[in-house]
Amino acid sequence: MKKAPTMADVARKAGVAKSTVSLALRNDPRVTESLRLQIEKTAMQMGYRSNPLTARLMAELRNSRKNSYVATLGLINVSVYNDLAQRIEIVREQLDGAEERAEQLGYKLDYFWLEQPKVTPQRLASILEARNIQGVAFYGIRDDEALMRCEPIWRSLPTVAIGSHPGTPRLNFIANDHYVTAVQAYHHMTQAGYRRIGIVLDKWLDALLEHRYVAGYMTCIGKQKDAPPILYLEDLQEKPRPEGKKRFFDWIQAYKPDACICINSFILEWVEELGLKTPEDFGIAMLDLSPQFKDKVAGMYHSARWLGMKAVDSLISQIHRNESGVPPFQSGILVESVWSPGSTVRAVSAKATARRR
Repeated sequence: MKKAPTMADVARKAGVAKSTVSLALRNDPRVTESLRLQIEKTAMQMGYRSNPLTARLMAELRNSRKNSYVATLGLINVSVYNDLAQRIEIVREQLDGAEERAEQLGYKLDYFWLEQPKVTPQRLASILEARNIQGVAFYGIRDDEALMRCEPIWRSLPTVAIGSHPGTPRLNFIANDHYVTAVQAYHHMTQAGYRRIGIVLDKWLDALLEHRYVAGYMTCIGKQKDAPPILYLEDLQEKPRPEGKKRFFDWIQAYKPDACICINSFILEWVEELGLKTPEDFGIAMLDLSPQFKDKVAGMYHSARWLGMKAVDSLISQIHRNESGVPPFQSGILVESVWSPGSTVRAVSAKATARRR
């Protein structure tokens, strides 16, 4: 009987240390992507299979052992709110994920606010240097302007943007796959029996996300001539939305949608004010379902914690490759969402599920 290849055999074949194979096969960011792919290919060709019991025991050992300090990373809030994580639960999840991954790998996080009084981007860059910050992640991004102001920071440090795909500067990024999220939300709504599904978005958000939600929606409606037009809300986010509410009421009256996919939770209140019952009269699916609404409101649940974790992975990889500034070719990681059922969308019947099969 042929002996099964060991990790040492894979290491010899790949021309690397056994420890490198171990790191690569558990997707550790300390191994570059190209080397990881090479090792994975070698292991697959050799028919290597890890011992699941040993792998589990080693994982438990690593998790129970406190990693020694390696370096400090910076998380920079570029929004106008210093308490953004308290205001927006998804942001808090992103930061929690970043903290979890940093702790696992022996890194510490230091938090900064771009709009701190009397601290210019140039001054903040000096503070980062003085504190020996090795890489930075920007979060709370509403437009490219804030990132452009941060040139003194990102031109000399490994950098990643969390939650959006920057146009200028073209920094590496970690974001949700907004296009696929919209497509999946639409399909779940049609499976539940809705036929005139609209989309409601803040105009500034649509611009920030480079129309990816809308692109997914437009792909779904295809040549459907009677589809409701896209409804953009243009009120300032920080203020009440009297104009937006009026436009939403008029939109419902004029185009008679039976459902919508949206971002803003106040749509739930507006629909209730109209006297429409969910999910019978009107279905609502959130495109960015926050943890507080999960299992209550239907929609697409983003793994915001995972975004934060992958941001730390990206920074550590850049540090090991000695990369900084705007990369020659922008790259990013798109994280998909999962559908979370809720009381605002009709349940799909077993008969309908059987028909689709």
